[in-house]
Amino acid sequence: MILFGTKGRAIEMDRGQFHCPNCKIEKNYQKKYVQTWFTLYFIPIFPMGEKKNEHIECEECENIYHLDVIDYKPGLNEEELESEYEKALKNILCMMIIADKKIKDEETKFVSNIFNKLTKKKNFPKSQIDKVITQVKKKGLSVDDYLKDVRPYLNSGHRELIVQAMYFVAASDGHLAKKESELLMETAKVLEMTPAHVKGVLSDLGKSKSN
Repeated sequence: MILFGTKGRAIEMDRGQFHCPNCKIEKNYQKKYVQTWFTLYFIPIFPMGEKKNEHIECEECENIYHLDVIDYKPGLNEEELESEYEKALKNILCMMIIADKKIKDEETKFVSNIFNKLTKKKNFPKSQIDKVITQVKKKGLSVDDYLKDVRPYLNSGHRELIVQAMYFVAASDGHLAKKESELLMETAKVLEMTPAHVKGVLSDLGKSKSN
């Protein structure tokens, strides 16, 4: 059986230094673009299509930002710039809690705690959650459609954290139902993660809980 497909790859095009909003000091960055590649047995063979989704990636924390982060000046900007991963995590968490059309206070608190855990103690208060929920409802995107749009700005580690976040929400009632498990695997596929990769990520979660 011949396994072939396509996969996006981030290619370096420039380097420099910038003030990383996450590290909060001057750090080296790589400027990259994303291009779709034809794969054979999951190995990239040749590029397809145009170069797109230019972005800045910090070499230290590996957070990814839009190009305007180069102009970011701490103390002058009114709001701290968020990485693309942090934006994606907020949106995905809010999309999941509105999936059943009911939003409970305990769900809001749970989502805030998950964000705090997966961003090294950054805050996501109820006021922000309510704002993101309003924006998500207005756009009307599904989780899969949204992830297809932001996928180029998420590195491998961030995609694993997105899967972990979805697992935490889905299993918040103490167990992961078959339908929820299937949805998780479908979403992971959108993130270009193999079933074996996802199972490894979830297995690591189980090990961390038992330790």
